[in-house]
Amino acid sequence: MISAIDPGGCNTKYLDARLPKPVMFPSAIGINDLDRNLKSTGEFDFEWEFEGLTGFAGSLALRESEYVESRKDDSKAHFDAKLRTLIALHQYGSGNDHQILVGQPIETHTEAEKQSIKKMYIGTHDLTVNGRRKIIHIKSCEVGPEGAASGLLIAPAAGTIRIIDIGSGSVNFATITDRQFINKSSFTLPEGMESKSKLNARSFGRQIAARAIARKWDKSEVIYITGGGAEEVLPHIQALFPLAVLLDPDPFTTNVRGLLMIARRVYSG
Repeated sequence: MISAIDPGGCNTKYLDARLPKPVMFPSAIGINDLDRNLKSTGEFDFEWEFEGLTGFAGSLALRESEYVESRKDDSKAHFDAKLRTLIALHQYGSGNDHQILVGQPIETHTEAEKQSIKKMYIGTHDLTVNGRRKIIHIKSCEVGPEGAASGLLIAPAAGTIRIIDIGSGSVNFATITDRQFINKSSFTLPEGMESKSKLNARSFGRQIAARAIARKWDKSEVIYITGGGAEEVLPHIQALFPLAVLLDPDPFTTNVRGLLMIARRVYSG
């Protein structure tokens, strides 16, 4: 099964060719939580057992975990991202054998980080979710750049586009020319919608736009805005980039849809 997973700091998104649209569930994780006397059956309520640990995830973690957290990091090479991805495969993937493509912020989309992520995923994983044990075998893993993956949904065969992907823990600035990712014109702001003690959307939008201008992005260009913070921050980016627009009506899932495009090309030839 070929699939794409975006294990973001706020929500995890999963997509494969069988599904009409991506599945999205909260990325929250609680470890070593207590048994519950009263059990609910919410769609994204997950009790998990993995690598000698137990806990809650998804909506259940947000409601019931004593020490709930959703790790937001410059890299996705960590336990929380791994568990989010495996829960997605357990609950929504088909079969036991998988070829996956996951996202990584542009700034840390380095060969060393990609190898760490591949090493973390490739192999066999024994995961129990809501009492159902499943052996998940990940045969192959590739890593795509966040933000740039979203751009594939609209990138023309020739020409250059700019994308700003506003996430919970980081903002990715991507440039695509002739449907090729341009590294020297792409970068990451390691702050996101949930990095501030009290978010001020106007100030954050100005910070994002100013960072793009500092990297020589032209204020007269059309800039495509996506990610979980896109709709809230867009009007304030438009103060400096008046032609900025939403990349897609559903900005939350553009990355995972673009990642699946890459996955199908990589694994299907």
